[in-house]
Amino acid sequence: MKKLILFVLFTSLLFISFSMQAQDEDDYDFLDTGITTLLESNLFTRDEDYTIYTQPAMVMTNFVLIMENENYQVYLNPDGLALRVVDVSTGFIWASDINDLDAYPLTGGWLRRIRSAITIDFLNESNIAITSSILQRRASENAMTSYQVNGLVTRFFVDFHIEQISMEYTVELLDDAIIIQVDRDSIEEYGASRLTSITLYEFFGSVHSDDVPGYFFIPSGNGALIRFTATSTINSVYRARFYSQDKYRSIIDGESNLNYPVYGSVHGVDQNALFSHIIEGAEFAEYIYKPPTYQTEFHSQNAIFLMRENHVQPISGGETLTVYEAEIKDYNPTIQHTFIEGPNANYIGFAKTLKRSMIESGMLQKSFAPDEVSMHMDVFMKDYEQGLIFKNPYVMTSVTDLLSIHHDLAEEGISSIQYTLRGYNRGGYSDRSMDNLKFDRSLGDMDNLDDLDIEFYYDPTVQYSYQSLPPKDTLQMVNKNYYVSSVNRGDYYRFMMDIGAIFNIYDTAYATLTKHGGIAIDGLSNELNSNESFSRTDVKNYYEELFSDRVSMYRPAYFNIGHTSQYYMSSLYHNRSRFFTDSVPFEQILLSGYLPVYSQFLNFTSNINVDLLKTIEFGILPSFLITAQPSYLLSDTMSSDFYATYYDNLRVYILRAYRESYDALNLVIGHEIIDREVLSTGVVRVDYDNGYSIYVNYTQDIFTSGSITIEPFDYLVSEVIV
Repeated sequence: MKKLILFVLFTSLLFISFSMQAQDEDDYDFLDTGITTLLESNLFTRDEDYTIYTQPAMVMTNFVLIMENENYQVYLNPDGLALRVVDVSTGFIWASDINDLDAYPLTGGWLRRIRSAITIDFLNESNIAITSSILQRRASENAMTSYQVNGLVTRFFVDFHIEQISMEYTVELLDDAIIIQVDRDSIEEYGASRLTSITLYEFFGSVHSDDVPGYFFIPSGNGALIRFTATSTINSVYRARFYSQDKYRSIIDGESNLNYPVYGSVHGVDQNALFSHIIEGAEFAEYIYKPPTYQTEFHSQNAIFLMRENHVQPISGGETLTVYEAEIKDYNPTIQHTFIEGPNANYIGFAKTLKRSMIESGMLQKSFAPDEVSMHMDVFMKDYEQGLIFKNPYVMTSVTDLLSIHHDLAEEGISSIQYTLRGYNRGGYSDRSMDNLKFDRSLGDMDNLDDLDIEFYYDPTVQYSYQSLPPKDTLQMVNKNYYVSSVNRGDYYRFMMDIGAIFNIYDTAYATLTKHGGIAIDGLSNELNSNESFSRTDVKNYYEELFSDRVSMYRPAYFNIGHTSQYYMSSLYHNRSRFFTDSVPFEQILLSGYLPVYSQFLNFTSNINVDLLKTIEFGILPSFLITAQPSYLLSDTMSSDFYATYYDNLRVYILRAYRESYDALNLVIGHEIIDREVLSTGVVRVDYDNGYSIYVNYTQDIFTSGSITIEPFDYLVSEVIV
């Protein structure tokens, strides 16, 4: 009877296995339907509204001129310290407050907050969180203020005497910008109150309802816009941390992560724009957007500088306690607002402005620009499924398999391929760790890959296990818990590693892996996690020493762009928040002409044809994650998310992606994108600095304009600009 049961069980499992294999070996179904609806979604850029914006007459009563140069004049309202900056050439005024503010249905609290230069959050002596601005309900409760002008720099003194917190900050006028900086050493807490955050000029660049044709820009994913409309799909505040949440303090990420410390406001496209760049303190800053459906009827955005962070500490009886840092953080909150007028007053101009700064600082160097069209192949080699007693290993791509794939692609004319290997280490992908650097012998001899452009995937920030027991060097969070989360429905566990231990092992890992090829960094590329000894600023500074040579990186954050030789996994979209109105290629414009940038994996998409056109439009190179064996074998492993990886099924898409990328980008590779325009819904033109333009037609109809004709779902490279 037992033998019969085992036989039935075996045959059943065999049938299931064959069925899954048959299903996996069918051609992948990358959808092509619903393109019209897709083009009208927030995953594309809308037709631009070039309506001329005429700014209403600004009431300048109570404002006094404090600084000026040939380009701009800075006015101050001594009552609240609001600023207004006048563009001398156009007369346009950027205001930190609201013109004719009393005409809007605002509460007294918001009226005072908008007119105030600074808003602070603090804990009172009873540990209750309170918000205060310079202007209060009673004049006697207003913060005491004074200022001193010294040429093009004005120093302000603010004393919140009721709260017993004081500080100084400066406003400096540059040729085309102002820099606002809080002097950390000037902050005094001379009572029981404890400062937790500072907001500077909260409503700078804000817009009432849909009064202004324009938008806010947010660096979510590759770039997002929020156009000024009377309503919004959200009625609450949107928050996003720059450089992600610090895992030392919280196991829960915020709504979104922003990899660039910038944001922007456009008041009249190609007319007036304000580009905001956090110069110091982005690692402790939080981006805030308030929609017009939230309390004030205004679109507003700003950065909140966290001066003390908190964490939730478990206490007896299942209760928790919110604990704040004892000391104020040691940094000077600094933000630069650059004023842009004319043709560059748009998200493209924002990318150009940041690019100029990155070139001047050496973060972007022309010597790293790509000189040929290539392809990135991320090769998954081995993983395992945890059985009741033993592991069931799956060799997904052996050395022999990879050589065979490379030979096949070379015969098809693909001459430049950058390979990144993952799961090459002993035990496979799920057994990788910061110090598991030995090659798995079951994969073959790695020396046989010497003729290929090989890099080894290395993410030392995480370690996985089928056991919940934290491994050595797991990050112990500020609440004394170890950082662990479950994956794959709780079958496996993900541990965050302590940054101090990573620093100790990195040099060994770098030497070991580069001896056999190159190294491709993930995790460290965009994680900024502190510990008991290192602050986020310390970690960011450590990267300067750690990455003495530029290396390939996956999704590097802004602070690591200067350490990057090749950029992998550039996003084709924003993070898909429903209130974003457009997706724009800010990141791709920013890096064009200075770094080889590869797309996110095109096989992990519902519409590979659309996303391939996106890579062509954005001027970036195609990327795939592949296996030589069918991906159903990974279905019960920790790597089950890696679906649609089977090379035999992907081959036709890989060949097409390379050939179309080569045909489209060969004439512009290594050059900068200088302009982009949506000609009509689903049709885009991108201009390069060498005179060429690429037109992309995402629609199902032929597009014709002048001498330009583009077939449906096609592109055209031309020296003619229509």
